[in-house]
Amino acid sequence: MKYDNEKFISQFKDIIEKENPKKILFVASNDHDRYGYRSAIDSMNIDCAAFSDFESCPEVSSVKKGTELFKNENCDFIVTVGGGSAMDVAKAIKLFAESDVNILAVPTTAGTGAEVTRFAVLYNNGDKESVSSYDIIPDYAVFDYSTLASLPHYQRIVTGLDAFSHSIEAYWSLNATDESREYSAESLELFNKWYSKYLDDDKASYEPMMRCSELAGKAINIARTAAPHAMSYKLHKLKGYSHGQAVALCLAYIWQYMLENCPTAELEILLAETQIISGFTPESLSKMLKEFGLCDDLTLTKSQLEECVSGVNIERMSNHPMKFDYEDVEKIYRSFMNVQ
Repeated sequence: MKYDNEKFISQFKDIIEKENPKKILFVASNDHDRYGYRSAIDSMNIDCAAFSDFESCPEVSSVKKGTELFKNENCDFIVTVGGGSAMDVAKAIKLFAESDVNILAVPTTAGTGAEVTRFAVLYNNGDKESVSSYDIIPDYAVFDYSTLASLPHYQRIVTGLDAFSHSIEAYWSLNATDESREYSAESLELFNKWYSKYLDDDKASYEPMMRCSELAGKAINIARTAAPHAMSYKLHKLKGYSHGQAVALCLAYIWQYMLENCPTAELEILLAETQIISGFTPESLSKMLKEFGLCDDLTLTKSQLEECVSGVNIERMSNHPMKFDYEDVEKIYRSFMNVQ
């Protein structure tokens, strides 16, 4: 595929010239030069070591391999091109190496916002083991929205839903500020206007959808995510759902549960605001997920349900505007999962 991204390659090279590194660690998937960024580095005659030996859900062990490569090759700059996994690996390498190296990120999906956040989502034998540090937020980002042309339709669906969920959860979060809620609201406005066009491959949607993702990332960087993300990870592991699918399902039914069990007038107002700024209700969100085919396999065994409930990160749940205990968590799972 031909990408019309010369202006972004030029921005990329300008940043590298400014940094003047001696050797770059290039973190990307195996298909690492499809967008031309590795070739751009080579054209500048700068030494480069490539790292692509990581999973779509990066394991800590893989990050340690990347950290060893970074150290052994004496790299003094990190470039990462890809989706959230590649960017999270790059950020975690910096953290594990205890280095003050700068990072240049080139996101190629419209969803995670990882290029602007302090989080790196990692796994240890399939169980989530994320890290967080303001020191690992990338120093530079090139928003090459032309790369979105390569995303399959399903990936557009689920990565877009991740950005949507980030915005809603950050808006709900007890840590929300006026600034983070402005980011959420602007992100949701872009989502409403452009998401369906993006799924129809309207090229005019590429730039605003990447901006939607960035703004959602900025929102969670301040406010963090809430219950939907906390409840999604075990579903992702046990059912093989994509991250965006698992989070969106949890969001829809947590939202419904909150409406049905709302304990305060303040929370009622927050949920009413959510409907206004998002353009969705829990029912309309659930309907959209069903239309996308994301509700075709909603079954859990009793043992899987127990693992889902016990595996919820209570610390993350503390961000949520409505207090949930494990009984609430189980009721929410049962509201959309068929337990056998």
